[in-house]
Amino acid sequence: MMTEQLLNTLVERKLVTEETIVYANVKTTGLGGTPTIVKKDVYWYPGMPAGAILDIEGMTPERFAKAYNIKPDGTSKEYKKRGRKPKHESA
Repeated sequence: MMTEQLLNTLVERKLVTEETIVYANVKTTGLGGTPTIVKKDVYWYPGMPAGAILDIEGMTPERFAKAYNIKPDGTSKEYKKRGRKPKHESA
């Protein structure tokens, strides 16, 4: 299950967009018109609840976030850039 903070962080960084395929619990109508919840690959949409998302692009949400140095709770650490500084910064 995914937390709301993690989803907000991924959307803010544009890692999850409307073209992202997620495996989630989705409401549908079954035979006879009865409402049913099924697990299915769908495109993410802005109103989708975070708790419904099980996989993002075939990875668990925690693993997907870890690939981009984001912790499972949605926070990340800003790293100091290494190497030579640009001339306009050093002056």
